[in-house]
Amino acid sequence: MITKFGKRFLTNYIAGNSSFSDKQIAIGIANNTEYALSDTNSRLGFEFYRIPARVGGVDIDASVTPTKYIVIYSATIPTNVAGKINEVGLYPGARASKNYFDNKFITDFELPFDWTPTPELDQSNFRVGDSSLIFKSNGSSEQEYTLPLVGFDLSGYGALDTISFSYKVNNAFLSQIKVRFYSSDNSYYQVIFNGHSVGNNIKEKNISDLVAVNSPNVNNINKLGIVIVPTTSEASVSVDGLRINDEDTFDPIYGLIARSILSTEITKVLGREAQIEFKLDLSFGD
Repeated sequence: MITKFGKRFLTNYIAGNSSFSDKQIAIGIANNTEYALSDTNSRLGFEFYRIPARVGGVDIDASVTPTKYIVIYSATIPTNVAGKINEVGLYPGARASKNYFDNKFITDFELPFDWTPTPELDQSNFRVGDSSLIFKSNGSSEQEYTLPLVGFDLSGYGALDTISFSYKVNNAFLSQIKVRFYSSDNSYYQVIFNGHSVGNNIKEKNISDLVAVNSPNVNNINKLGIVIVPTTSEASVSVDGLRINDEDTFDPIYGLIARSILSTEITKVLGREAQIEFKLDLSFGD
């Protein structure tokens, strides 16, 4: 589906007012239930990788009314990328200006030994990468897992920007998940994710939902904390991906041109390249 931004962008391109020589294909994990397909989409539901695209061809189907005019873009997903692909998006390859506080992937929860305490590796319940990490509560008490961060700055993200969290709830004993951004051992910003169901969840919170504890330094976040809060028994969560979405930056020549939801999920495995295509239906009509 071509987005509202995409319609403006393509109109300007045909008029000769913008360039479209470079293109990018973005891939993500969200299905239509988790992030519905709409012409107001400004991003993917949960993006995990982007690759340069090339024009693969044109498909004109006159056997239907109105005739379909389709441009096919293709890209190669490299060997070191893995994940469950449910959504694909098309972006321009160039921006009008440099944004230092763009979309940012914080962690894909792949390496257990980077965390304290060390969680279990889960190679069955994952969507980003080829594994996730199992975080558990301490019985009926909460348990925090921490990860060092280097040079992470939250200062340039606005109130309308969002934090997206992908995780799988493994049992019915999870009350909430607290995400903490530390600037020192006792100073942090915290946001709480709840309202989940057993199974896969993609949850979002606005940056404005962050609550400051003990006056943290927004320019120097050096540790990430994930706190598993149970109800009455041990909670288990397979944690998969955490990212920040830049929602409030407007660029007249850069944005999501089109987004598609796949009818069948594609599993991209490590060690093998994969070809992916995006079909842009221009829908001129008759």
